[in-house]
Amino acid sequence: MSERRLGGRPDLTALGPALLVLVCTAVGLGLDSYPQYVIAVATISMVVGIALVVLVGLARCITLASGSIMAIGGYASTLAVANLHIPYLVTLVLAILAGGVAGWIIAFPGTRFRGHNLAMVTLVFQSVAIILIREATWLTGGAEGIHVPPPEIFGLVIASDRAFLILIGTASAVMTLAVTILVRGPFGKNLQAVAGNEIAAEAFGASVRGYLTAAFVVSSVAIAFAGALLAPRVRILDPDSFGVLDSVFMLAYPIIGGMHSVWGGLLGGGGLRVLPELLRPVADYQELFFAALMIFVVMFFPGGLTELIRRTTSTFKQHPTRVSASSSALPACAAVSFETGQRADELLVVEGVDKHFEALHAVNAASLSVPMGGIHGLIGPNGAGKTSLFNIISGFLAADGGRVAFAGTSLLELRPRDRIGLGITRTFQNVAIFGQLSCLDNVIIGLGRNPVIHAMAASLDHFVGGAATQDAKHRALVALEAVGLADHGISRAGSLSLGAQRRLEIARAIVSQPRLILLDEPVSGVAESETEELRDLLIRINAERNIALLVVEHNIPFVAKLCQSLSVMGAGRIVAQGSPAEVISLPIVRQLYFGEQVTA
Repeated sequence: MSERRLGGRPDLTALGPALLVLVCTAVGLGLDSYPQYVIAVATISMVVGIALVVLVGLARCITLASGSIMAIGGYASTLAVANLHIPYLVTLVLAILAGGVAGWIIAFPGTRFRGHNLAMVTLVFQSVAIILIREATWLTGGAEGIHVPPPEIFGLVIASDRAFLILIGTASAVMTLAVTILVRGPFGKNLQAVAGNEIAAEAFGASVRGYLTAAFVVSSVAIAFAGALLAPRVRILDPDSFGVLDSVFMLAYPIIGGMHSVWGGLLGGGGLRVLPELLRPVADYQELFFAALMIFVVMFFPGGLTELIRRTTSTFKQHPTRVSASSSALPACAAVSFETGQRADELLVVEGVDKHFEALHAVNAASLSVPMGGIHGLIGPNGAGKTSLFNIISGFLAADGGRVAFAGTSLLELRPRDRIGLGITRTFQNVAIFGQLSCLDNVIIGLGRNPVIHAMAASLDHFVGGAATQDAKHRALVALEAVGLADHGISRAGSLSLGAQRRLEIARAIVSQPRLILLDEPVSGVAESETEELRDLLIRINAERNIALLVVEHNIPFVAKLCQSLSVMGAGRIVAQGSPAEVISLPIVRQLYFGEQVTA
């Protein structure tokens, strides 16, 4: 069995986008003055493009406020230089801070909405910001604008096109590298997970609102930085140069270039800024050409021009990643007896839980318990209240009364993402993998190390190939091997079969070494042959790792062979509990579940 080490070395591929910016800058140095101006402006647009990849592509948040954010960055830098005589490099930091604050202001109401409602929130911010800039004539010069003094760096005045190109190219490369590190690391992957499946991301410790807010802030920081670079280059700063039409044009950068990679932002931003220069002979038809290009890309290459490039250049096949766990697997716990009736201390206790949906009493004084290392099943007909009770236990539904405790800690007051820190993970009835990410990345998210600030720091560790990254990849690969998916580490999760996706969910659930896994219909939609394999896998995980299981399932034969004890729900109540054989044979259970008539 071959073994491949995936950590320990810096991620040099993250340098690629920044190097491209520097190459474009170097090429421009050998050209005339006007091409240098065009390349400088295009380089700034590249920064805007990658910023919008973070927000529009990864977070899936539409924004029409990019123009106002650029204006805020440009005015913050210019006013600090002109009025306060602050060095230009320091004003770039001020522009970053102003952009971050503006992004947070948009995110505060914006993260509560999706789709066109979110777009309207950003449009309102765009309009209000430009109006305030235009009306504050005492500060901004109003509609006439203000003159931007040439930047001075270490006593050297930047005045020539060549000097501007060097300054803008170098600064843009630095910002490009910073954003690339975030996008390629855990922050970017968690952001995609949040956008792809909010409930699953929340269950594994990622705050949905936290990540969306961070996406707005990171994107706004980069755009405001671009505005501060642009201001001295255009020399006159006026609010009409940052209107809503400019915001719409910027939104096209990631759409045409490619919304899911930094390369798409670079290609879209730089390309769409250079294109008008190439179309000067047909300047009257530029808008028509841009519209046709947008329609063409959206219809035939929804992944943007980067998708077109991948289709035409991808000729190599990735080899599967495999790791041997024989000498490096996580230590197994003592085996648990499968004898029904053997009881350890109670791990999960549910007592008298109630839940009403107006007149419907969905859960009625339900009580059950799961012992340490035990496997407990929860069955019942449709509408019995199983899903409601399960969601109360996992934190996605608030109870109206009762008690849910895990190892003595009350769960009802905790958020869903807090449970993983206690040792509780879960799977979902409808497979909730993050299909756009690799299997390895899916399982790494299952470690639960997903707070926003931690993910940002982990992205830097990922870039340098640090110890934390090595540990996360190793543990994830061990979990993949435990479920038989060691050959699919770098495969896109969405390309797996349904049975393999169920296994991937289990790998993601066990990688953090939890004490309890909540399994929501783990064999729903799975073929009969794979059902038996999944049952054997769950029994092995329970025995080798001493992980307790609470299983909600409709497949009675599967539950009967898997579980040590069963609870049966009917009309919101627990109507029977005991061993599978005893419970299934009870007349009331057969009546509820199978419709058999009970003899008086």
